Amino acid sequence: MKKKFRIFYSTCANIKDGKMIAKFLLKNNMALCVNLIKNIDSFYLEKNKIQSETEVAILIKTCCTKNQIEKFIKKIHKYDVPLIVELKTGLPNKDYLDWFFKI
Repeated sequence: MKKKFRIFYSTCANIKDGKMIAKFLLKNNMALCVNLIKNIDSFYLEKNKIQSETEVAILIKTCCTKNQIEKFIKKIHKYDVPLIVELKTGLPNKDYLDWFFKI
């Protein structure tokens, strides 16, 4: 099967948890690069009330499938129901892809 470049998005409660997830994915060859974006203000409805939290976004660059990424993240994620979504994107520039698939 041909490798496919994919990006997944998730969130977590804090930078410590984000780093833990990033290192876990990298050490297990489930990602080649993970970006953490701090201080995201998240607003959501829970029990008919508007709630808010500060979260960290996780962008995962990988060749793995959604099922593989979900399985790994759910093993260690501290949220009861973490969001794990594949972002549909165009292909990155050729030089980046060449580097990405060499590793």
